[in-house]
Amino acid sequence: MKKIDTKIIRFLAKSIKNWIKENRSSKNPLIRLGIGGLYLVLITLNNIKFFFKDKEFRTIFYMKLFKSKRLQQTTPLTYMNRYPIIFSACADYFKEKEDIKILSYGCSTGEEVLTLRKYFPKATIVGAEINKHSLETCRKLPVDDKITFIYSTPSEIQKHGNFDIVFCMAVLQRMPHQITEQGITSLKKIYPFEKFEHQIIELDEYVKPGGLLVVHFTQYSFIDTVVSPKYKALGDYNQDDYKSSVFDKNSNLIKNPTSQKSIFIKQQA
Repeated sequence: MKKIDTKIIRFLAKSIKNWIKENRSSKNPLIRLGIGGLYLVLITLNNIKFFFKDKEFRTIFYMKLFKSKRLQQTTPLTYMNRYPIIFSACADYFKEKEDIKILSYGCSTGEEVLTLRKYFPKATIVGAEINKHSLETCRKLPVDDKITFIYSTPSEIQKHGNFDIVFCMAVLQRMPHQITEQGITSLKKIYPFEKFEHQIIELDEYVKPGGLLVVHFTQYSFIDTVVSPKYKALGDYNQDDYKSSVFDKNSNLIKNPTSQKSIFIKQQA
């Protein structure tokens, strides 16, 4: 059934492309209007094709439709040892306390968790992920019994108690490269500050007093959130190498953003 469907889609798409190619120079306003409409049809057909062929595409489509309130970044891009300076700084902070609990929030396909094991050999590490396709990949990894991968919901995370470190790396953003390339100046309708702040408030609940909250590579500043007075920055670790656009708490583009810190210590109550 899927093979038949995709063949039909390819045939329709090819026919539409040929018609557009033959008529794109037409001065007839009705034909030009029709070309605009057919471009939309092509986009729809392309999405349908990917829906049939690509499990990752289907998963993201499902999350956008049914999990939009919790969905942050939609791209599962990750790789081993992505942020060595940040990881090293956190390991140094806890060098006198090896048996700690770590949450990798938005762990994607698990490379961050595998990396953290190298920096924290004795830690208990929980990887939380909302993308069920990525979570399937995580659960196939060869890990030790102090590493757990869970579906990312507050109730599931809270079962594992509070954490000494919560890593939230390149999670609190939406299509950063496209946003920057397209010169978009407001995220109000795409990824508003309120959504970012709501997630920070939730993450704060998981951090032990004296623990670390690491918010790195994001389109907003942690300092602008209501929970920031509970924290102080650790050193000068920042996201100055973040090449995508940064926005203020009104979701408007900051043309000349200041240095944005990444590692924060939760103060004792």
